[in-house]
Amino acid sequence: MEPLLFTNKALTNPQDKILNAALMLYTEKGFRETTVLDIVECARVSKTTFYNFFKSKEELLAHLFQSLLDEVLIKVKLATQQEERMSNKAFVGIKRYLEICMHHRPVAQLLLVSSVGVSPAVEEVRHRAHVRFAEFIYGTVKTDAASDERIRIFAQAMVGAINEVVVQKVIRSDMQTDIEELARLLSRIVQGSYKHLINHKGML
Repeated sequence: MEPLLFTNKALTNPQDKILNAALMLYTEKGFRETTVLDIVECARVSKTTFYNFFKSKEELLAHLFQSLLDEVLIKVKLATQQEERMSNKAFVGIKRYLEICMHHRPVAQLLLVSSVGVSPAVEEVRHRAHVRFAEFIYGTVKTDAASDERIRIFAQAMVGAINEVVVQKVIRSDMQTDIEELARLLSRIVQGSYKHLINHKGML
C-alpha cells in the first residue's frame, strides 16, 4: 500500500486510489456529506471495485484511519531514533507530530475532531491509535525508577494531553502557532511529569 500523506507518486492500485479519494473528500467535503458514489467517481473506479475492498464508507474510514496513523507513527519514531537522551527524544518526537498536524491540518481535523462517534469501528481504531502512541511514549521514557503500570498511565495521559493541545492550538486556532516553542513546552511538561512520577513511588 502506498503512503497517503508522504508521497507524490501517481497511484495505480485500485485500493490506494479509493483511499486517496476518500481522504480528499472526507477532509474537503466532510465524511457525512460524502457518498460512496462521490468516492468512486473521484477515484475513477467502479462501485463493484469499491465493494470488493470495503463494505461501506464507514469501514473505508476505519481503514483510512489505520493507514494514516501508521504513517504518522512511523515518522515520529524515525524522528526520535537518532536521539539518545530521553529529553531530546521527547522534544523531537512531539515536534514532528505537531509539524505533521500543522502541515496536514484537515487530516488532523478528521482524525481528532470531525470523525468522533462516526461508528464503533472508527472508535476502535482511534482507541488502538491512542494505545500505540502511549506504548511509544512508554518505551521512550521507561526506566527502572517507576513501575510499568504507573508509566503506562502516565503515557496514556500524555497522549490525551498532547492531542488536546493539537485540537486547541493547531486545528481550531486562527493564530499562527510557533511549533518549535509549543513542542518545547510540551516536552518540558512530559519530562516534568515523569520526574514527578518517579519521585513519588508510593502513589499506585
